[in-house]
Amino acid sequence: MKKLSTLFLSLLSVFLFSQFTSPGTGVTYNLNSLSAAAPTALVKDGTDYQMKANITITTGDVLLMDENTTLKIDGGLQLTIAGIYNTTASNFLITATNPAVIFKGIRLEEGSEATFKNTILEYGGGISCLTENFLMDNCTVRYFKSGLVTGAAVNFSRGNPVVTNSKFIDNDLPAVASGANLSVALEFTNNYLSGNTKLNSNRPQVNMGPSGSGTTKVLNNIILGDRTLTKVGGISVSSLLGVENNVKIEGNTVTDNRYGITVAGNASTGSISNNILTDNNSENIPNNGGSGISINGTGALGAGIKIEKNQIRGHLWGITIIGTMSADLGGGPLGSVGENIFKDNGNGGQLYALFNNTANPVSAKNNCWREGELSDDAMVEDVISHKVDDPALGLVNFKPYLCAKPLASVETKNLQASIYPNPSNGTFTLNAEKSGNVLITDVSGKVVYSGNVFKGKNTISVKSTSGVYFMVYQADGKTQSTKLMIK
Repeated sequence: MKKLSTLFLSLLSVFLFSQFTSPGTGVTYNLNSLSAAAPTALVKDGTDYQMKANITITTGDVLLMDENTTLKIDGGLQLTIAGIYNTTASNFLITATNPAVIFKGIRLEEGSEATFKNTILEYGGGISCLTENFLMDNCTVRYFKSGLVTGAAVNFSRGNPVVTNSKFIDNDLPAVASGANLSVALEFTNNYLSGNTKLNSNRPQVNMGPSGSGTTKVLNNIILGDRTLTKVGGISVSSLLGVENNVKIEGNTVTDNRYGITVAGNASTGSISNNILTDNNSENIPNNGGSGISINGTGALGAGIKIEKNQIRGHLWGITIIGTMSADLGGGPLGSVGENIFKDNGNGGQLYALFNNTANPVSAKNNCWREGELSDDAMVEDVISHKVDDPALGLVNFKPYLCAKPLASVETKNLQASIYPNPSNGTFTLNAEKSGNVLITDVSGKVVYSGNVFKGKNTISVKSTSGVYFMVYQADGKTQSTKLMIK
């Protein structure tokens, strides 16, 4: 027994001796100098480096990745940064020594600073970001598995981290995530995501909790799903525990996920705009999701979400509003201009562009409810579920709407003129019965155009924003009023 104890202590001594913790005296290391300071922990192998024991960079010290080289990390090992991690290399790779045995991961302690640039990170167990000071730019994170981190390839705990111009590919977990009871205002911009959450857990590729007093910005990303991963959504930024949550989800292309975008919790405010959402219906079970955009909440009514200028095609549901959540889809209190486009969103043989599954009224003016069709009121009503279908639901005010059948251009029997196209992009033809003049105003009565017209065809161009306008055509003491739509 005594010999066994002696052997155990001897092995423990060797193990502890092989670890390296920097002194915290303001030392700046690069890989070359770190291998010299810790030759058993970091071994230089030609132009590459192999990490053979855990390494900790203490508060006050710096690890500078300034070589275009490869850092291989043995299976189960962890790099910990309590000081500063910085990258000036233009082509740097961090990988596992043996891809079949991942390294444990990278831990960024609270108070540390980390800048990852121009780096490929692969075959690791995640980045645990406990610091408020995190930047990732022009990096690739791929083939990460559950290890040090169980929430995401990069998991955040606080602050305002920034991830830009990077790729997240085929990771077992979501690309990025944060806790449901934490405040993290992530800026996630111009990134490419493909096939993440490969474990097919019920989590999206972007899985952020609440922002707190900041704003989570998910902007101009491409998020491609793997249709065999039927439980994996696109983007979620949600507050399920009542923490303040402000979102700006804009300009993203989201395709082939279980759903496109979801925001949950009545503590959530902000906007979802200019996104192109296509075929996010991989599970194909309507009761389990499949919305292009879904917002839901419980409890006291919050300020709600502004939804505008999105293109939503090929889902089981276009937009769903659930519980006590509120939304402005056009002409409502949050200032949405509408202009959402819907096409072929439905299930069970029925189209569902908008399902207001709340008791709240919804303003949803100036949207194209059936792209590629010229709709009338009955056609639009057919793709919207609301109070008309169930008295317990709130009423959706969808008039006026885009993609409409040509509006009646003659509102008096005494004067004849036709207008086409209507809606238009601001340039249209007025086929006037007689010479006269035209006055066009917005809904507030402000004049946006005035001029003379001649008998026959007149081309008129109105330089104004999209919306509803009114044209008055006068000739020989007679008047015709017509509603115009500018897309």
